[in-house]
Amino acid sequence: MKIEPIDISVLHTNANRLQGNEDIYAAHFKLNNRKRILKSIDKLVLANLLKLENSLEVSLPRLTKPDLISILKKAKIKSSGNKPALIERIIENIDYINSQNIEIDLPTVYMPTAEGLELIEETKYIVHFSRGTSGLSIERAYNIIKECEEENIKDKIEYIYLYEIARLHKSKPIPKVYHDTSNNIYFYFSDLADYYKQIEEYDKSIKYYHLAQYLNIYDTIETLENNPNSFYNYEGELDLHFLNAMPYGMDEVYEKLLYIDELSNDELFHLYIEDVSEYYTPKEDFSRVFINHNIAKAKKNDIEIDKIVSDFKKWFVTNYPYNELKVQNSYEHKETDTVLTTNLKTLLENDVDIKLEIVKESGEVYIYIDQDERERIFESELVDKLNTFNS
Repeated sequence: MKIEPIDISVLHTNANRLQGNEDIYAAHFKLNNRKRILKSIDKLVLANLLKLENSLEVSLPRLTKPDLISILKKAKIKSSGNKPALIERIIENIDYINSQNIEIDLPTVYMPTAEGLELIEETKYIVHFSRGTSGLSIERAYNIIKECEEENIKDKIEYIYLYEIARLHKSKPIPKVYHDTSNNIYFYFSDLADYYKQIEEYDKSIKYYHLAQYLNIYDTIETLENNPNSFYNYEGELDLHFLNAMPYGMDEVYEKLLYIDELSNDELFHLYIEDVSEYYTPKEDFSRVFINHNIAKAKKNDIEIDKIVSDFKKWFVTNYPYNELKVQNSYEHKETDTVLTTNLKTLLENDVDIKLEIVKESGEVYIYIDQDERERIFESELVDKLNTFNS
Protein backbone atom coordinates (compact mmCIF):
# COMPACT_ATOMS: atom_id res chain seq x y z
CA MET A 1 0.00 0.00 0.00
CA LYS A 2 1.49 3.31 -1.13
CA ILE A 3 1.86 6.01 1.51
CA GLU A 4 1.18 9.41 -0.07
CA PRO A 5 2.15 12.89 1.16
CA ILE A 6 -1.35 13.51 2.52
CA ASP A 7 -1.04 10.31 4.59
CA ILE A 8 2.27 11.57 5.96
CA SER A 9 0.50 14.82 6.85
CA VAL A 10 -2.08 12.80 8.81
CA LEU A 11 0.75 10.97 10.58
CA HIS A 12 2.21 14.29 11.71
CA THR A 13 -1.05 15.83 12.90
CA ASN A 14 -2.62 12.76 14.53
CA ALA A 15 0.33 10.94 16.11
CA ASN A 16 -0.25 10.80 19.89
CA ARG A 17 -3.85 11.99 19.58
CA LEU A 18 -6.88 10.21 21.04
CA GLN A 19 -9.07 8.06 18.83
CA GLY A 20 -12.27 10.00 18.27
CA ASN A 21 -10.43 13.30 18.54
CA GLU A 22 -8.69 13.28 15.17
CA ASP A 23 -7.25 16.52 13.82
CA ILE A 24 -9.53 17.00 10.84
CA TYR A 25 -8.65 20.48 9.64
CA ALA A 26 -4.93 21.00 10.24
CA ALA A 27 -3.66 18.09 8.14
CA HIS A 28 -4.48 19.15 4.60
CA PHE A 29 -7.28 20.87 2.71
CA LYS A 30 -8.13 17.53 1.04
CA LEU A 31 -8.56 15.89 4.43
CA ASN A 32 -11.33 18.03 5.84
CA ASN A 33 -13.57 15.17 6.97
CA ARG A 34 -13.17 12.42 9.55
CA LYS A 35 -13.93 9.62 7.08
CA ARG A 36 -10.94 10.57 4.92
CA ILE A 37 -8.71 10.94 8.00
CA LEU A 38 -9.66 7.46 9.23
CA LYS A 39 -8.97 5.98 5.80
CA SER A 40 -5.49 7.49 5.89
CA ILE A 41 -4.95 6.25 9.46
CA ASP A 42 -5.88 2.72 8.35
CA LYS A 43 -3.18 2.95 5.68
CA LEU A 44 -0.64 4.10 8.26
CA VAL A 45 -1.54 1.22 10.59
CA LEU A 46 -1.23 -1.35 7.79
CA ALA A 47 2.15 0.15 6.86
CA ASN A 48 3.31 -0.22 10.50
CA LEU A 49 3.79 3.52 10.87
CA LEU A 50 1.00 4.00 13.41
CA LYS A 51 -0.60 1.73 16.00
CA LEU A 52 -3.68 2.00 18.21
CA GLU A 53 -2.77 1.57 21.84
CA ASN A 54 -4.63 1.77 25.17
CA SER A 55 -2.11 0.42 27.67
CA LEU A 56 -2.00 1.90 31.17
CA GLU A 57 1.32 3.64 30.50
CA VAL A 58 0.05 5.29 27.33
CA SER A 59 -3.59 5.96 28.18
CA LEU A 60 -3.65 6.90 31.89
CA PRO A 61 -1.80 10.20 31.25
CA ARG A 62 -4.65 11.12 28.85
CA LEU A 63 -7.22 11.00 31.67
CA THR A 64 -7.94 14.12 33.69
CA LYS A 65 -6.77 14.44 37.27
CA PRO A 66 -10.38 14.19 38.60
CA ASP A 67 -10.75 10.91 36.61
CA LEU A 68 -7.61 9.50 38.25
CA ILE A 69 -8.74 10.59 41.72
CA SER A 70 -12.13 8.94 41.13
CA ILE A 71 -10.48 5.60 40.27
CA LEU A 72 -8.35 5.66 43.46
CA LYS A 73 -11.26 6.70 45.67
CA LYS A 74 -13.41 3.85 44.36
CA ALA A 75 -10.60 1.44 45.32
CA LYS A 76 -10.20 3.26 48.67
CA ILE A 77 -6.58 4.06 47.87
CA LYS A 78 -4.86 7.31 48.81
CA SER A 79 -5.89 9.90 46.18
CA SER A 80 -3.78 12.96 47.06
CA GLY A 81 -0.78 14.19 45.08
CA ASN A 82 0.02 15.52 41.61
CA LYS A 83 -1.04 13.81 38.40
CA PRO A 84 2.19 11.75 37.85
CA ALA A 85 1.92 10.44 41.44
CA LEU A 86 -1.71 9.42 40.89
CA ILE A 87 -0.82 7.59 37.65
CA GLU A 88 2.04 5.75 39.35
CA ARG A 89 -0.24 4.74 42.25
CA ILE A 90 -2.87 3.31 39.89
CA ILE A 91 -0.26 1.28 37.96
CA GLU A 92 1.24 -0.06 41.21
CA ASN A 93 -2.21 -1.14 42.43
CA ILE A 94 -3.79 -2.18 39.13
CA ASP A 95 -4.25 -5.86 40.14
CA TYR A 96 -6.09 -4.83 43.28
CA ILE A 97 -8.19 -2.25 41.38
CA ASN A 98 -9.17 -4.92 38.82
CA SER A 99 -10.05 -7.35 41.62
CA GLN A 100 -12.53 -4.78 42.91
CA ASN A 101 -14.24 -4.75 39.48
CA ILE A 102 -13.52 -1.05 39.09
CA GLU A 103 -13.80 -0.16 35.42
CA ILE A 104 -11.16 2.11 33.94
CA ASP A 105 -12.23 3.54 30.60
CA LEU A 106 -8.85 3.84 28.93
CA PRO A 107 -8.83 5.98 25.75
CA THR A 108 -7.19 4.61 22.61
CA VAL A 109 -4.19 6.61 21.40
CA TYR A 110 -2.69 6.79 17.90
CA MET A 111 0.94 5.95 18.69
CA PRO A 112 3.70 6.19 16.07
CA THR A 113 5.84 3.11 15.70
CA ALA A 114 9.65 3.28 15.47
CA GLU A 115 9.28 3.47 11.68
CA GLY A 116 6.61 6.12 12.08
CA LEU A 117 8.81 8.24 14.33
CA GLU A 118 11.62 7.98 11.79
CA LEU A 119 9.30 9.10 8.98
CA ILE A 120 8.01 12.00 11.11
CA GLU A 121 11.58 13.14 11.70
CA GLU A 122 12.45 12.89 8.00
CA THR A 123 9.37 14.78 6.82
CA LYS A 124 9.01 17.63 9.32
CA TYR A 125 8.85 20.02 6.35
CA ILE A 126 5.47 18.50 5.33
CA VAL A 127 3.74 20.33 8.21
CA HIS A 128 4.83 23.73 6.84
CA PHE A 129 3.29 23.03 3.43
CA SER A 130 0.15 21.45 4.94
CA ARG A 131 -1.02 24.67 6.56
CA GLY A 132 -2.36 26.20 3.36
CA THR A 133 -0.23 29.35 3.77
CA SER A 134 2.11 28.46 0.91
CA GLY A 135 1.44 28.29 -2.82
CA LEU A 136 3.38 25.01 -2.86
CA SER A 137 1.42 21.79 -2.43
CA ILE A 138 2.67 19.07 -0.09
CA GLU A 139 2.83 16.75 -3.10
CA ARG A 140 5.19 19.12 -4.91
CA ALA A 141 7.29 19.70 -1.78
CA TYR A 142 7.53 15.96 -1.13
CA ASN A 143 8.56 15.24 -4.72
CA ILE A 144 11.32 17.88 -4.66
CA ILE A 145 12.90 16.27 -1.60
CA LYS A 146 12.33 12.75 -2.94
CA GLU A 147 14.20 13.54 -6.18
CA CYS A 148 16.94 15.51 -4.46
CA GLU A 149 20.37 13.91 -4.75
CA GLU A 150 21.88 15.97 -1.94
CA GLU A 151 22.35 14.31 1.42
CA ASN A 152 21.90 15.78 4.88
CA ILE A 153 19.98 18.88 3.81
CA LYS A 154 20.08 21.19 6.81
CA ASP A 155 16.76 22.95 6.14
CA LYS A 156 14.38 21.17 3.77
CA ILE A 157 11.81 23.98 3.77
CA GLU A 158 14.48 26.44 2.64
CA TYR A 159 15.76 23.95 0.05
CA ILE A 160 12.28 23.46 -1.45
CA TYR A 161 11.60 27.19 -1.80
CA LEU A 162 15.02 27.91 -3.28
CA TYR A 163 14.60 25.01 -5.71
CA GLU A 164 11.31 26.44 -6.99
CA ILE A 165 12.68 29.99 -7.07
CA ALA A 166 15.65 28.83 -9.20
CA ARG A 167 13.30 26.95 -11.54
CA LEU A 168 10.93 29.86 -12.00
CA HIS A 169 13.70 32.45 -12.29
CA LYS A 170 14.99 30.45 -15.24
CA SER A 171 11.62 30.00 -16.94
CA LYS A 172 9.36 32.82 -15.61
CA PRO A 173 11.54 35.45 -13.91
CA ILE A 174 8.74 38.01 -14.18
CA PRO A 175 5.27 36.52 -13.50
CA LYS A 176 2.66 37.19 -16.14
CA VAL A 177 -0.36 36.23 -14.03
CA TYR A 178 -0.08 37.41 -10.45
CA HIS A 179 -3.05 35.44 -9.11
CA ASP A 180 -1.51 32.11 -10.18
CA THR A 181 -0.14 31.35 -6.72
CA SER A 182 1.06 27.84 -7.57
CA ASN A 183 3.57 28.87 -10.25
CA ASN A 184 4.55 32.43 -9.38
CA ILE A 185 8.01 33.40 -8.19
CA TYR A 186 6.57 36.44 -6.37
CA PHE A 187 4.69 34.22 -3.90
CA TYR A 188 7.71 32.00 -3.32
CA PHE A 189 9.85 35.04 -2.55
CA SER A 190 7.18 36.22 -0.12
CA ASP A 191 6.57 32.78 1.43
CA LEU A 192 10.30 32.20 1.96
CA ALA A 193 10.61 35.65 3.55
CA ASP A 194 7.74 34.78 5.91
CA TYR A 195 9.42 31.49 6.80
CA TYR A 196 12.76 33.12 7.57
CA LYS A 197 10.99 35.68 9.74
CA GLN A 198 9.23 32.86 11.59
CA ILE A 199 12.57 31.22 12.43
CA GLU A 200 14.10 34.66 13.18
CA GLU A 201 16.64 34.71 10.35
CA TYR A 202 15.92 38.36 9.59
CA ASP A 203 18.84 39.01 7.22
CA LYS A 204 17.52 36.32 4.88
CA SER A 205 13.93 37.38 5.47
CA ILE A 206 14.44 40.96 4.30
CA LYS A 207 16.28 39.76 1.19
CA TYR A 208 13.26 37.84 -0.07
CA TYR A 209 10.79 40.53 0.99
CA HIS A 210 12.88 42.95 -1.08
CA LEU A 211 12.72 40.57 -4.05
CA ALA A 212 8.94 40.27 -3.70
CA GLN A 213 8.62 44.04 -3.56
CA TYR A 214 10.88 44.43 -6.59
CA LEU A 215 8.37 42.51 -8.69
CA ASN A 216 5.66 44.96 -7.62
CA ILE A 217 7.95 47.84 -8.52
CA TYR A 218 8.86 46.22 -11.86
CA ASP A 219 5.19 45.87 -12.75
CA THR A 220 4.65 49.54 -11.95
CA ILE A 221 7.63 50.61 -14.09
CA GLU A 222 6.42 48.50 -17.02
CA THR A 223 2.99 50.09 -16.82
CA LEU A 224 4.55 53.54 -16.46
CA GLU A 225 6.67 53.11 -19.58
CA ASN A 226 3.87 51.63 -21.68
CA ASN A 227 0.81 53.50 -20.45
CA PRO A 228 1.45 56.32 -17.94
CA ASN A 229 -2.12 57.52 -18.45
CA SER A 230 -3.33 54.45 -16.55
CA PHE A 231 -2.18 56.13 -13.31
CA TYR A 232 -4.75 58.91 -13.88
CA ASN A 233 -8.53 58.77 -13.84
CA TYR A 234 -10.67 60.43 -16.53
CA GLU A 235 -10.61 63.68 -14.57
CA GLY A 236 -6.82 63.65 -14.72
CA GLU A 237 -6.38 62.92 -11.00
CA LEU A 238 -3.26 60.96 -10.11
CA ASP A 239 -3.50 57.72 -8.09
CA LEU A 240 -0.27 56.55 -6.43
CA HIS A 241 -1.65 53.58 -4.51
CA PHE A 242 1.22 51.46 -5.88
CA LEU A 243 3.57 53.14 -3.41
CA ASN A 244 1.97 50.96 -0.75
CA ALA A 245 3.27 47.81 -2.47
CA MET A 246 5.04 46.46 0.62
CA PRO A 247 4.57 42.69 0.95
CA TYR A 248 2.49 41.66 3.96
CA GLY A 249 4.69 41.12 7.01
CA MET A 250 7.61 43.13 5.65
CA ASP A 251 7.01 46.12 7.95
CA GLU A 252 7.84 44.00 11.02
CA VAL A 253 11.30 43.19 9.64
CA TYR A 254 11.83 46.84 8.67
CA GLU A 255 11.08 47.85 12.25
CA LYS A 256 13.81 45.48 13.45
CA LEU A 257 16.31 46.83 10.93
CA LEU A 258 15.49 50.41 11.93
CA TYR A 259 15.17 50.15 15.69
CA ILE A 260 17.37 47.16 16.62
CA ASP A 261 20.04 47.14 13.91
CA GLU A 262 19.78 50.95 13.58
CA LEU A 263 20.25 51.05 9.81
CA SER A 264 19.97 54.42 8.10
CA ASN A 265 17.82 55.15 5.05
CA ASP A 266 20.88 54.93 2.81
CA GLU A 267 21.98 51.63 4.34
CA LEU A 268 18.52 50.14 3.83
CA PHE A 269 18.44 51.38 0.25
CA HIS A 270 21.83 49.84 -0.56
CA LEU A 271 20.72 46.63 1.17
CA TYR A 272 17.69 46.55 -1.14
CA ILE A 273 19.85 47.05 -4.24
CA GLU A 274 22.25 44.32 -3.10
CA ASP A 275 19.43 41.88 -2.32
CA VAL A 276 17.58 42.38 -5.60
CA SER A 277 20.71 42.39 -7.77
CA GLU A 278 21.24 38.68 -7.19
CA TYR A 279 18.23 38.03 -9.44
CA TYR A 280 17.34 41.28 -11.24
CA THR A 281 18.66 44.72 -12.21
CA PRO A 282 16.73 47.31 -10.15
CA LYS A 283 16.23 50.93 -11.23
CA GLU A 284 17.86 52.83 -8.41
CA ASP A 285 16.13 56.21 -8.70
CA PHE A 286 12.67 54.67 -8.77
CA SER A 287 13.52 52.13 -6.06
CA ARG A 288 14.67 54.80 -3.61
CA VAL A 289 11.17 56.28 -3.50
CA PHE A 290 9.72 52.90 -2.49
CA ILE A 291 12.38 52.25 0.15
CA ASN A 292 11.97 55.69 1.71
CA HIS A 293 8.22 55.08 1.73
CA ASN A 294 8.78 51.68 3.40
CA ILE A 295 10.86 53.33 6.10
CA ALA A 296 8.32 56.07 6.74
CA LYS A 297 5.54 53.46 7.01
CA ALA A 298 7.57 51.32 9.41
CA LYS A 299 8.23 54.41 11.55
CA LYS A 300 4.52 55.35 11.40
CA ASN A 301 5.67 58.80 10.27
CA ASP A 302 2.62 60.24 8.52
CA ILE A 303 4.29 63.60 7.88
CA GLU A 304 7.19 61.92 6.07
CA ILE A 305 4.79 59.68 4.13
CA ASP A 306 2.83 62.73 2.94
CA LYS A 307 6.06 64.48 1.92
CA ILE A 308 7.31 61.47 -0.06
CA VAL A 309 3.96 61.13 -1.85
CA SER A 310 3.77 64.88 -2.54
CA ASP A 311 7.31 65.05 -3.94
CA PHE A 312 6.75 61.96 -6.04
CA LYS A 313 3.51 63.39 -7.43
CA LYS A 314 5.37 66.50 -8.57
CA TRP A 315 8.05 64.38 -10.22
CA PHE A 316 5.44 62.12 -11.80
CA VAL A 317 3.31 64.90 -13.23
CA THR A 318 6.40 66.65 -14.62
CA ASN A 319 7.81 63.55 -16.29
CA TYR A 320 4.58 61.77 -17.17
CA PRO A 321 1.86 64.42 -17.59
CA TYR A 322 -1.76 63.47 -18.12
CA ASN A 323 -2.49 63.13 -21.85
CA GLU A 324 -6.11 64.20 -22.14
CA LEU A 325 -6.01 64.23 -25.94
CA LYS A 326 -4.93 60.60 -26.04
CA VAL A 327 -7.73 59.64 -23.68
CA GLN A 328 -10.36 61.35 -25.78
CA ASN A 329 -9.12 60.41 -29.25
CA SER A 330 -7.21 57.14 -28.90
CA TYR A 331 -10.11 55.12 -30.26
CA GLU A 332 -13.52 55.78 -31.67
CA HIS A 333 -15.14 54.26 -28.57
CA LYS A 334 -14.01 55.96 -25.37
CA GLU A 335 -15.00 53.00 -23.23
CA THR A 336 -12.25 50.89 -24.86
CA ASP A 337 -9.55 53.06 -23.27
CA THR A 338 -9.57 50.82 -20.22
CA VAL A 339 -12.12 48.06 -20.90
CA LEU A 340 -12.72 46.03 -24.04
CA THR A 341 -15.86 43.88 -23.99
CA THR A 342 -15.64 40.80 -26.18
CA ASN A 343 -15.71 37.01 -25.95
CA LEU A 344 -13.27 34.16 -26.41
CA LYS A 345 -14.72 33.11 -29.77
CA THR A 346 -14.24 36.59 -31.24
CA LEU A 347 -10.67 36.77 -29.96
CA LEU A 348 -9.83 33.43 -31.58
CA GLU A 349 -11.52 34.37 -34.87
CA ASN A 350 -9.33 37.49 -35.02
CA ASP A 351 -6.09 35.62 -34.32
CA VAL A 352 -5.47 37.20 -30.92
CA ASP A 353 -2.61 35.40 -29.18
CA ILE A 354 -4.13 34.21 -25.89
CA LYS A 355 -2.18 32.62 -23.06
CA LEU A 356 -3.76 30.16 -20.61
CA GLU A 357 -2.57 29.04 -17.21
CA ILE A 358 -4.30 26.18 -15.39
CA VAL A 359 -3.90 25.73 -11.63
CA LYS A 360 -3.20 22.01 -11.17
CA GLU A 361 -4.70 21.75 -7.68
CA SER A 362 -8.02 23.51 -8.36
CA GLY A 363 -8.45 23.31 -12.13
CA GLU A 364 -8.95 27.09 -12.32
CA VAL A 365 -8.10 28.63 -15.71
CA TYR A 366 -6.56 32.10 -16.07
CA ILE A 367 -6.47 33.87 -19.44
CA TYR A 368 -4.12 36.73 -20.25
CA ILE A 369 -2.66 38.55 -23.26
CA ASP A 370 0.96 39.73 -23.44
CA GLN A 371 1.79 43.43 -23.53
CA ASP A 372 2.82 43.37 -27.22
CA GLU A 373 -0.44 41.73 -28.19
CA ARG A 374 -2.46 44.24 -26.14
CA GLU A 375 -0.71 47.09 -27.93
CA ARG A 376 -1.47 45.48 -31.29
CA ILE A 377 -5.14 45.26 -30.37
CA PHE A 378 -5.57 48.83 -29.15
CA GLU A 379 -3.44 50.51 -31.79
CA SER A 380 -5.22 49.00 -34.77
CA GLU A 381 -8.66 48.56 -36.29
CA LEU A 382 -8.87 45.24 -34.47
CA VAL A 383 -10.33 47.00 -31.43
CA ASP A 384 -13.51 47.75 -33.39
CA LYS A 385 -13.82 44.17 -34.60
CA LEU A 386 -13.48 42.85 -31.06
CA ASN A 387 -16.04 45.31 -29.74
CA THR A 388 -18.57 43.99 -32.27
CA PHE A 389 -19.40 40.41 -31.41
CA ASN A 390 -22.37 38.04 -31.22
CA SER A 391 -23.19 37.18 -27.60
